[in-house]
Amino acid sequence: MSFFAQYGILTRMRFQMMRNEMMIFGIIQVALSVGLVLGLGYIVPDVSDTTALFLTTGTATQAIVTIGLVATPQILAMEKQEGRLEYMLTLPISREAYILAQITYVAAMALPGVVIAVALGAWHYGFGLDVSPLVLLVIPLAILSLAGVGIAMATLSPHQQLTNALTQLIIFYVLFFAPVIAPKEQLPEVLQRVSVVMPPTYAADAIRASLTGLPGTHLARSLIVMAGFAAASTALASLSLRRRG
Repeated sequence: MSFFAQYGILTRMRFQMMRNEMMIFGIIQVALSVGLVLGLGYIVPDVSDTTALFLTTGTATQAIVTIGLVATPQILAMEKQEGRLEYMLTLPISREAYILAQITYVAAMALPGVVIAVALGAWHYGFGLDVSPLVLLVIPLAILSLAGVGIAMATLSPHQQLTNALTQLIIFYVLFFAPVIAPKEQLPEVLQRVSVVMPPTYAADAIRASLTGLPGTHLARSLIVMAGFAAASTALASLSLRRRG
């Protein structure tokens, strides 16, 4: 069976297996997007256009982080614990097709949150978007890089509890200590240095650059770094899966 045939079958299986969770993820995505766009706007006094743009594009990035770096590794860790992952690895399937099927599911779950965050932010704060055609490359690459890291984390982690703890730290870090919702210059120097090696930094920068006219973005650099994260993380995940079975 060809790679693409395997990918199609595995993708359909993933959606069928997770159909009950899809509604839950949808509700969480909507609630999180609305909560961050509106709630943080109430907390921050005198929201300027620049702040509104950062908040909106940061929330769109957060939607991908929530699914790719939090939900996905937690689900895979649970499947490892229950033996479902081991069963899948006994089948004569391509490990790369399996990983790509997981990322496709992540994309389907993350995109509604991205769209809602951007549309709600533009409407609520009354700003216009400067959409670049490159957004069609940025969004898939952001999903691929973040979901790839999430899958690698789950496959390499020895225990479900460790995976769950790491994902909780990630969501906490992205919300409060990463240049995602707030500009990098507002963070302490140590956090600015840490952000250089964190994939959400580049996803947020690329999304911001492709949707707004904000100065200080580095689209080309972010695309290159995201591609590197995507390639390295999927290679690590594939290697880990091959060693497991």
